[in-house]
Amino acid sequence: MKKLIKVLMKRWWLVLLVWVAIIIQCFLQLQLPDRMNAIQSIITKIPQPDDAINQIWVQGGWMLLLSLGVFILASIQNFFGTYLSAHVAQDLREEMFKKVNSLSLTDYSKFGTASLITRTTNDIEQVKNFLIMAIRTLVMSPTYIVVALVLIFTKDYTNPKLAIVLAVVIPLITICIVILLILALPLFKQLQINIDNITITLRENLTGIRVIRAYNQQKTENKKFDEVNFIGSKTILKANRIMAATDPIISIFFNLAYVGIFALGYFLMEGITISDTSALANEVSGIVVVSQYSMQIMQSFIMLAFVLVLLPQTMASMSRINEVLKCEDTVKECDHNKFNEELFQKREKGSIEFKDVSFCYPDSNTPVIEHISFKTKPGTTTAIIGSTGSGKSTIINLIPRFYDATSGEIILDNYNIKDIPQKTLRDCIGFVPQQALLFSGTIEENIRFGNKNASDEEILEALSVAQTEHFISKLPNGTKTFVSQGGKNFSGGQKQRLCIARALVKKPEIYVFDDSFSALDFKTDAKLRQALKKYIVNSSIIIVAQRVSSILDADNIIVLNEGKCVGQGTHAELLKSCAIYQDIVKSQLDPDEVEKTINILNSIKSEGGN
Repeated sequence: MKKLIKVLMKRWWLVLLVWVAIIIQCFLQLQLPDRMNAIQSIITKIPQPDDAINQIWVQGGWMLLLSLGVFILASIQNFFGTYLSAHVAQDLREEMFKKVNSLSLTDYSKFGTASLITRTTNDIEQVKNFLIMAIRTLVMSPTYIVVALVLIFTKDYTNPKLAIVLAVVIPLITICIVILLILALPLFKQLQINIDNITITLRENLTGIRVIRAYNQQKTENKKFDEVNFIGSKTILKANRIMAATDPIISIFFNLAYVGIFALGYFLMEGITISDTSALANEVSGIVVVSQYSMQIMQSFIMLAFVLVLLPQTMASMSRINEVLKCEDTVKECDHNKFNEELFQKREKGSIEFKDVSFCYPDSNTPVIEHISFKTKPGTTTAIIGSTGSGKSTIINLIPRFYDATSGEIILDNYNIKDIPQKTLRDCIGFVPQQALLFSGTIEENIRFGNKNASDEEILEALSVAQTEHFISKLPNGTKTFVSQGGKNFSGGQKQRLCIARALVKKPEIYVFDDSFSALDFKTDAKLRQALKKYIVNSSIIIVAQRVSSILDADNIIVLNEGKCVGQGTHAELLKSCAIYQDIVKSQLDPDEVEKTINILNSIKSEGGN
C-alpha cells in the first residue's frame, strides 16, 4: 500500500481538501443532537408559548443551516474524492504501461500477456473503486467515533457511564472484523490468479477462433472455459460469504448497543421520582443524546466495514501491480554519463560482430546458442539458416537487446552494445520480426512508425522497394487505406512487405529480417532482395531464413544446428564444406532447381541493371 500512498501524495492538496471537508462535516453533523436536545429542553421546561415557539424556530433554523452545510461539504467530498481516485488510477495505468514497454522479453514472459492486461485493467479498477470509498470513510468514520465519544464524556447533560456499553461493543466488533479479514485475504489473492486464468483462456479462444471452428472444437473450448470460470466463481463466492458476515455482525452489535444504552440508562435513573420532572427530563434527554451519538458511532463502523470488505481484494490487486512496477529489468541500461552520443554518431557505421556469444534462458540450464562468432560489413548480406529450434531467432533477438547474451560480446561499430543506451542502439537497427504485425491506422501511419519524420517521397520509395505497389495501387485510398488491428484486412505476404517498408523508411545502419520473406512467392522474394541491395548500400543486412532460395546470393551464410555454428561461408563454399547445409539444400531443391533458381536471380539482376 506504500505505492498507493505515494501516488496519492502527488495530489496532496486534493487529499487535504477532502479531509478538511470531512472533518468539518463530522463536527457539523454531530451538532445536530445538541440542537435536538435544546428543543427538547424548551418543550420540557414549558415556558411561555410565544417564547417557546420563537426558540424552537431558532433551533430549527440552526438545524437547517447545519444540514445544508453537511450537504455542501458532502458534495465537495464526493466530487473531489472521485476526481482524485480517477487520477490515481490514471497515474497507475500510465506507470504500468510504461513499465511493461520497458520490460525485457524475459521479464515480459514471466508475467504473461493475459496477466499484464488483467493487472493494468481489472486490478487498477479495483484500487480505484476502493479509493472512492476509502478516501472519505477512513477519515470520516474515525472522526465520528472519536468526536462522538468526546462529546459523550464532556457534555454536562450526558452520563459518561452510558459509554460502558460502547466500551464493550466496539472491541467485539473490531475483533470480528479482523478475523474476517484474515480469513478473506488469501481467497482474494487466489481470486486474482483465477481472473488471470479466465483472461488467458478467453484470449486464447478469441485468437484461435478460426482454428476452433475449423475443427469443430467449440464444445471442448466451452468446457475448458466453464472449468476455469467455475473455479473463479467458487473462490469469489467463498470470499464473499465470509465478508458478507460483516454487515449482520455489526448490525447485531449495533442493536444490542442501542438497547443496552436505554437499559443501562433506566437503572441509572433509580432514585429520581416522577414528580421531579426537571431531573427526569434531563436524564431522559441525556440518554436520547447518547443513543444518537451511539447511532453515529455504529453507522461509522458500518461504513468502515464496507471499506474493509474491499480491503483484502484491493491489497491483493495492489500487490500484483507492485510486482510489475518493482520488477528489475534483466536487461540493464548502460550508464548514460559514460556514453558520448556525439562521438558515437561520428563512428564508421554498419558493422556488427558476435564474439563467442552464448545464451541460456534464465529458467533453463541448457544453452540455446553456444560460441557463435561472425562479423557483418556495410553493404553485405549475412544469412542465418538452420532447422527449427536451432537458435536463429535467438541470435536476432540479442542484437537489439531484447535479451542479453549469457557470455561473449556483441560489438556494434567497435562499441559493446551493453555500453550503448537501448534507445540509441535500437535507432541503429531496422527490425522486421518473424510475425508481421501492423497497427490500427492507415498504411502511411504504419510506415511512419519506423520514421515519424519521413517525407511522402521517402515513404513511397520504401513501399516501392518492398514490392507493395502492385496491391497498394489497387486500393481506393492508396496509402491512406485503413489498416485493421493486427493488419487482418491484408494477406500474410502483404503484411510482410508493409513491415519491411516500415523498416526501410527508418534508414538504419543494420537491417534485421527474421524470416520476413516466408509468405512471399519466389519471384517477389527475389525482386525484393535485389531492390534491397540497391536501396541499402552502406548498411549491413542480416536475414534469418528457412528457404535456401532466399539466401543463395548472400555474402555470408551461417549454418546452425542445435544452437551451434556448423558452417559459415557462401552458398558455393558451404556446398563443398558443410554436410548439414548440403542436407538442407537437398531437402528443399534438387540440382536442377538450384541451377534454375540461380538463373532466375541472374535474370532479375540483369533486369534491374537495365
